[in-house]
Amino acid sequence: MSDFRPVLLVPHYNHVEAFARYLPDLLGVGVPVLVVDDGSDPGQRERLETLAVEQDFDLLCRPRNAGKGDAVMAGLEYAAHQGYTHALQIDADGQHETADIPRFLAVARERPRTMICGVPVFGDDAPWVRVWGRKLTDGMVFLETWSRGIRDSLCGFRVYPLAQTLTVVAIKRPGRRMDFDADMLVRARWEGMDLHFLDTRVRYPEHGVSHFHYLRDNLRMVGLHVRLLLGMLVRAPGLLKLRATGRLGKVTGEHGLE
Repeated sequence: MSDFRPVLLVPHYNHVEAFARYLPDLLGVGVPVLVVDDGSDPGQRERLETLAVEQDFDLLCRPRNAGKGDAVMAGLEYAAHQGYTHALQIDADGQHETADIPRFLAVARERPRTMICGVPVFGDDAPWVRVWGRKLTDGMVFLETWSRGIRDSLCGFRVYPLAQTLTVVAIKRPGRRMDFDADMLVRARWEGMDLHFLDTRVRYPEHGVSHFHYLRDNLRMVGLHVRLLLGMLVRAPGLLKLRATGRLGKVTGEHGLE
């Protein structure tokens, strides 16, 4: 693809210390960085603004915390307006493997209309509740998409083709908070977008801070999957027609068709 202009999209909320340690690795990739601050505390915001000036990355500040999903969608829209064609979403807390960024972008260049999705490879530091929670969510996503090849729906390490992704967002804006990643993937599948899955290491840094609230966000995820399952029933005839005519997007992985 000759017109391939990627940007690294980092949603941020009160993670500035971890992000500052992580930032040299991101900048070392040689791809522009866009940070969307989702209403961080004043001290955190000021430090982030200083880093943006010193390290020369783009910073989009939002006045109040509206949720990770809302921040990502704002970043996708901003990136498109700036002329980028693809956005690689990556977390601000250092969990994701920056060494995999060139590999993900290379695949995105080869498959410019495909969403490239990370599949977490967990180490011994991964909380068991997170690992098993993902397995449960993946089972629900299978029922919502009829796609066994969707190997993870929650990983926040993805390359979004902006034109196709924003079309999906315009049809039905996905969840604004921690439900965004799963919601976006299912809706992309419903709209026929191709999905390709790549393994990537995920680490849980010592003393890392998570903004996932186990009760509130798990309840939100339950509500999401109830809505998606009901939505699947409504869309089933149309999806069957797309599958019969070969217009339902492909789901692939590193080892071929899933």
